[in-house]
Amino acid sequence: MLEEAGIIIGRLVSSRNSSTLTPEEFEARQLRKFRRLVHHANAHSEYYAHTIRQRGISLDTCTPADFPLMTKSILMGNFDRIVTDKRITKKGISDFLERSKDPSEKFLGRWRVMDTSGTSGEVGYFLYSNADWLRGLLGGAMRRRRRLPRRPAHKGKFRFAFYGATGGHFAGVTMTTAFNGGIASLFAESRAFEVNSPLPGTVEQLNAYQPDLLSGYTAALRMLAEKQNAGLLKIAPLAIAATGETVTQGDMEFLSKAFGCEVTSAYGCTEHLAVGASDPGGETMTLNDENLIFEFHDDHSVITNLFNYTMPLIRYRMSDILIPVPLKPGEPRRLAIKNLVGRTERMPTFLNRDGVSDFISPHTINEIIVPGVTRFQMHLTGPSAFKLLVVLDPALDAAGKAKAISGAEKRLQEILDQKGMPNVTFEVAAVDDLPVDPRTRKFKLIVDDREAAKA
Repeated sequence: MLEEAGIIIGRLVSSRNSSTLTPEEFEARQLRKFRRLVHHANAHSEYYAHTIRQRGISLDTCTPADFPLMTKSILMGNFDRIVTDKRITKKGISDFLERSKDPSEKFLGRWRVMDTSGTSGEVGYFLYSNADWLRGLLGGAMRRRRRLPRRPAHKGKFRFAFYGATGGHFAGVTMTTAFNGGIASLFAESRAFEVNSPLPGTVEQLNAYQPDLLSGYTAALRMLAEKQNAGLLKIAPLAIAATGETVTQGDMEFLSKAFGCEVTSAYGCTEHLAVGASDPGGETMTLNDENLIFEFHDDHSVITNLFNYTMPLIRYRMSDILIPVPLKPGEPRRLAIKNLVGRTERMPTFLNRDGVSDFISPHTINEIIVPGVTRFQMHLTGPSAFKLLVVLDPALDAAGKAKAISGAEKRLQEILDQKGMPNVTFEVAAVDDLPVDPRTRKFKLIVDDREAAKA
């Protein structure tokens, strides 16, 4: 806990100082952080050492612009060469994730691991040491421009609840369970509720838990709000944090009215943890530029991570669309964007065994992690049917490919059974590639082939 206390104190001091810096002073401080990271990467990462030599990059004067773009494909293709500790290997992580479904379990007892396919359908692994983790989460927390309402001390620990995918090493549940250890456990407790479980049982459990803060995927929180409005869910949280999907003003107003509390749009991701949070009023969002350097583009963003020394991510390309907004005269220095982060996916709905329409969260789909499957895409083909197209690791032999497809089939059946949809049929088919949408030029994780059939 001494290490945690030192990092917390350091972040408090840094955060207080940052608001008084001029833009030029803040940029200079960011460059100092960046160059410390580059020195570390050059000494411990084979990939970055090669990049630095090849490009003739100066360790003492470099900027992010000196480095090439990093994508998830590049990361996974060079995984063992990018990480800064040789005990970490791609195969070791894959074996760990196949065995471990407990998000609080650390790889080799040292590193938090998170996996995701995101909206790209491409699987990625991301690791954090304890120090990386604290720096990442605290940097986001310190940039918040609001405080939670006070809770009476006699009620005991502050209770957090997360409503999302919980059956593995995913971002939301990993961040949630982290509150149950270290210094945070002295004043807070947390509990995760599976979004793929039948909703009536979740409502009953939330009524018993009575969370002070409820967070989860936007669409899933709206479903809870409908149960609250119907009088079935009876909780009184002090605040709501909607995350994982685009959060509109309408979403925030609906949730706020249903639960009678303030609603925040929380922007987090597997690659960079706490990226930002909405400001009062909900029209803008403050980004965590204490720990992240942003580059804005019309159809994507590029983020340089300053806190992860285990897996350096310099100029990492994200599909999220971030639109910066100017500050009002006299406002303290901060980096603000429009609150609508461009992250949306279709909600797959099927008729269940009782003939009733029900949903499977896109986040449950994008957290399908199966060894040997490098990318995938779900195609809805009927009211109770779909096809999963998968791209397999080209290094696999025939037996390995069959095992990967069998693993995907098993995971899909588990998801359907958990949701009460054993009647839904599906097929897993291997393909060489998964193209982007020809109209939007973007990748869709979930495609409704039924719409094309009607056209």
